[in-house]
Amino acid sequence: MRQSIELTHYLIRAIYLPRVIAYLLAALVTASDYLQAGLLELGVLVFLLLLIAYPHLAYYLTGRYANSTLGAQASLRFDAVLVGMLVVANQFHFLATVSFVAALVMSILLIAAVRGLWLNLMLLGVTTLAGYGWLSLAGTDRIAAVEPEENLLKTWLSGLFILTYSATAAALGFKVSHHLGQGRKQLAAYQAKIDDLSMRLQRYVSPQLYQGMINDDLEVTRRRCLSVCFADIEGFTALMDRLAEETVTRLLNDYLNAMAGVALEFGGTIDKFMGDGIMIFFGDPTSKGRRGDALACVEMALAMQDNLAELRRRWCAEGIYSDVHSRIGIHTGDCAVGNFGSAQRLDYTAIGSTVNIASRLEGKAVRDGILISGETFALVSADLQCQAGTRIKLRGIQRDIDAYQVVGRVTGSVAPSGETY
Repeated sequence: MRQSIELTHYLIRAIYLPRVIAYLLAALVTASDYLQAGLLELGVLVFLLLLIAYPHLAYYLTGRYANSTLGAQASLRFDAVLVGMLVVANQFHFLATVSFVAALVMSILLIAAVRGLWLNLMLLGVTTLAGYGWLSLAGTDRIAAVEPEENLLKTWLSGLFILTYSATAAALGFKVSHHLGQGRKQLAAYQAKIDDLSMRLQRYVSPQLYQGMINDDLEVTRRRCLSVCFADIEGFTALMDRLAEETVTRLLNDYLNAMAGVALEFGGTIDKFMGDGIMIFFGDPTSKGRRGDALACVEMALAMQDNLAELRRRWCAEGIYSDVHSRIGIHTGDCAVGNFGSAQRLDYTAIGSTVNIASRLEGKAVRDGILISGETFALVSADLQCQAGTRIKLRGIQRDIDAYQVVGRVTGSVAPSGETY
């Protein structure tokens, strides 16, 4: 039972007790004439029982079938109809009518706000007019407002009703405001936690992938023409055996941090770090076109070699081992790119022969060299100087590959972006 109460929407719980108090007092006000006369008709008794039972019935039905803010607000429309019936049942007694309508208005303003006031007042008016017409047809002589002195009990009960419900409404308003305040605090704490988690997440994925996850457009695996780059440190395994772990950690973190910065500067998507290796591709999630992607990829590789040379000079000045060199391989071709993995863990990556060829070219590159395939060379040859190509055999690749060693940039050439080298 307690679990059922806790699952009920807080507004439905908040208006339950005020309703119980209001309709109990309304039943007393309505019955005052009959109590003084010592006569309760069957129809009046049924109506009084309805008033007493209504708050419990509304709580159960709303919590079960309309358990929401809108459900709580919509339930006030039934209150508007009942208040209209109360006004008629009390034969338009002035103070009773004012107390009933005031209680309804206070409830609406607290729960449904101003926008819900007009519809409820319209329902109240329709119900009241219908009751007035019924009394007219019935030929009653008590349609006019009854003077307060005619029934002092009704007057005193009506005054008690408005005072009691005003206090209850104030408590209800405080409760709703307190709940909203607590909700805002929880939301602010949750938002701070989400922001912190978002900042942490950005460190594990490239900006393009992060933005794609935010925009929810990374779900579909698609075929793309990518320029794929593999880079790693030459002889890294042997280097680990010769140097202390602290030195290796410092060198590796400096190297990967510098290479990642260059990749992001040129707009590359960092696919993954593999020990001392790094895989980067151009062409997804954003693309500059085949030539633009290939040229940006090779330009990035040249900048990576320049940055590594700067790192070597810095390490040497700091007295740290500085004989660190890298190799880079690049190939351009079609890949399947998107989410791969299991239901528990996904990896946004590219797969296909293009990735394998780029990886094998990196293994064939010379120290501090950049080896590109014939497909990549065809796209960048107008802007970059390369040595004459040779056909090489790569492990696991069925066909021979044309390979070109990148020498440097062609001075005065124009990149697809319009910049001059």
